[in-house]
Amino acid sequence: MSVATDPVRGQACIAATARYIPQARVRPDVVLQQPAATPSCARETIMRSVYADTLRWSGEVAGPAHVSHPSGSVHASMPVRVACEPRLCLSEMASTVAGEAIRRCRGKDNLVLDQVIVCATSFEHDLALSCAGRLHSELGSTGVPFAIGQLQGMSFFLALQMVADMMASDDHTRCALIVGAERWLPPFSRRAGSLTALGDGAAAVVIRRHAGPGWQVLSVNVCTPSVPVAPADICIDETVVVEVIGQTCTQAGLKPTAIDWIVPPRINTTLACDVTAQAQLPASRMWYPDPGDIGYLCAADTPAQLHMLLQSVAPSDGQRILLWSAGFQGQAACAILEYRVRQP
Repeated sequence: MSVATDPVRGQACIAATARYIPQARVRPDVVLQQPAATPSCARETIMRSVYADTLRWSGEVAGPAHVSHPSGSVHASMPVRVACEPRLCLSEMASTVAGEAIRRCRGKDNLVLDQVIVCATSFEHDLALSCAGRLHSELGSTGVPFAIGQLQGMSFFLALQMVADMMASDDHTRCALIVGAERWLPPFSRRAGSLTALGDGAAAVVIRRHAGPGWQVLSVNVCTPSVPVAPADICIDETVVVEVIGQTCTQAGLKPTAIDWIVPPRINTTLACDVTAQAQLPASRMWYPDPGDIGYLCAADTPAQLHMLLQSVAPSDGQRILLWSAGFQGQAACAILEYRVRQP
């Protein structure tokens, strides 16, 4: 299945970003202490029952997994240490970056959030707590909040596509907040087979309609496989990723060489370089900090990287950023942003 924005109708503009990365680091292969066998309360008993299948699945795939890599073998450089949050829960990290992103917005005093979308692959420590509901309550958004989960780095792209479509079709949707957050706790492993290691962190993006100087969303494509992948397999299909990148460039009316910054997922360096070459993107324009410093942030990866890039560049009118990512079950996504000094 593939969904895409309409670049002619697109009016969404990224107005502000923020990220939070904890200072603590741990080895991804450290065996963490399992939660107590006896639930602490009746609510915990119920929630463990609800998530019983997921918890059993996590035990089955925590070890080395088969990685499907159609164009060749992945020789990932596994991070020696990854970011680890010792104190804040997932929703607290999300709340921190949400507040910081809003504070960075122009005209923040008159800012009214119409929509809040939370992206996460990991679970809250308190399984009964809704991160999206918490942010809705704290920030006073007018729309019904919702969350996108279990899609790793794809979650942000799906949220971005939804916001862009809402702003294109609904005049009442003028401002939205997308937050990605991850905190990995037992019994879930920080290792994604031999592909990468998972870190903790959060990032947020405020999207507004015609937000003055800023990054307009030109095009977004999200593709999910029509044939389900076995849950014990980790499958990144480079061919699909390259196709989605090509479709997104075509949809935006651009050639790959017209991109000024390319931001791949920090899954591993080999994957980033292979996809860049196959998609005929200029390798010299790939923005890829060392993934060994924090690990892969899954749902928070793309907004966290985008924030760091935007803090380090001084864009000119018409310059473009291409973002892409891949899910662990064969999904692929791409988005193109263009800097506009004046919005139409």
